[in-house]
Amino acid sequence: MRIVSVSTLATTFALCARRADWVFENRNRLFAIGSLVALPAVANAFVNNAFEGIPFIASLVSWALLGVAQASIMMHWCVFFSLIPTRRTAVCVSLGSIGGTLLFVLANASDTQWLNLFEIALFIVGSVGLAAFLSTRIPPERILSIEKFRRTTVLTVPASLSVACQGAVYGFMTIELCSMGPIVALIGGASGIAGVLVALLWALLGSKVDIDMAIVQRISLPILIAGILLFPFFDGAGKVVCGGMVVAALAHSTIVGWCTTSIDNYEFRLHPIDRFALRQAPSNIGFFVGAIVAFVILFVYPLSGTQLSLLMVVFALVVILMFCVYGGDDAKMRRRLNELLAPPIANNSSGGAGGEQSSQAGFFRKRCDCVSERYGLTPREEEVFFLLAKGRNAEYIAEQLVVSSATAKSHIYHIYRKLDINSQQHLMNIVEECEEA
Repeated sequence: MRIVSVSTLATTFALCARRADWVFENRNRLFAIGSLVALPAVANAFVNNAFEGIPFIASLVSWALLGVAQASIMMHWCVFFSLIPTRRTAVCVSLGSIGGTLLFVLANASDTQWLNLFEIALFIVGSVGLAAFLSTRIPPERILSIEKFRRTTVLTVPASLSVACQGAVYGFMTIELCSMGPIVALIGGASGIAGVLVALLWALLGSKVDIDMAIVQRISLPILIAGILLFPFFDGAGKVVCGGMVVAALAHSTIVGWCTTSIDNYEFRLHPIDRFALRQAPSNIGFFVGAIVAFVILFVYPLSGTQLSLLMVVFALVVILMFCVYGGDDAKMRRRLNELLAPPIANNSSGGAGGEQSSQAGFFRKRCDCVSERYGLTPREEEVFFLLAKGRNAEYIAEQLVVSSATAKSHIYHIYRKLDINSQQHLMNIVEECEEA
């Protein structure tokens, strides 16, 4: 049933990516419908516990609808975080994930099944209600029309393959842990808190660290490989520990991915549905493939110890290969952000002392005005451009102009786009060339 729900989850993301504009315009209606179709899975579980002879196809359909509901709810939350200021996005997402995991444990820890199902249904309704309420609090002027959103490369093909491989590891370990019984499945799910706590640490450190998906991949890779390779050599508690390591590492990358996607969407006015769906689709397709592999070796063609060890070695080699091909390249947008947040570059275009310094400052301002006029910068962009040309970084610009860091980055992005450049040094070179012209 879990495999079925993941297949519809991945399919829904793929369809939403193809019809991103339509999904964004109808997001509230789709969110309401998608939220309701999550409840049949809970009702199906309740009926199966109370009666016998429930048709298998009924369970199949209810879990398939659960995948659709999950995709709908996830996309609605991503749109919400893509439309609000980014100051607390990472902290909110991390704390929400911790709270959700704890509720998952509480809802499945007791022996009273009807109470568990009631708690799950209440959690679904509460989450949906909270999302609907918060969405009404977003000022209308912050919700751009669909044509004003920008499109950009989300993941390269190698990066998508790397993300899919990690999803496959997640799917494989999920089915393996679930096959060992409900207690082990509960422990495996709860182990994700460790990874989320690391993501929360990055969020609390804020600007003191520069975390993107490339760095997250490097952090997660050793833990993933260790969990995969050691898994066949243990029984019982040892397998649970290995599976928990993998789940924690993948929970970490999932939360950071959520945060970086939402923050980039807001700061650069990128299409939220398009970016989120295209990021989630490879991961869930990989999860589906990994889950199928685990199901086959557990229930269809059970593997011996040596065969399982060989399979896990191959699995680990594929993950390493995909990471090497990926090369730490997350997206062009992330590289551009890193350049904007680099330390200030010393400006060598003016020198001397006294009157000569003042004279050169005047010429420097004229060169900046020349470039601003040539490329059609707005008055606000001219102010940002002048500070950039002097070698200032985004943090300094935000302080000088009394705007948020996100607003400063947005203006810088507009300037880079108009000048068709990708570095601050290139911008300074254009200013110097304007004097020669």
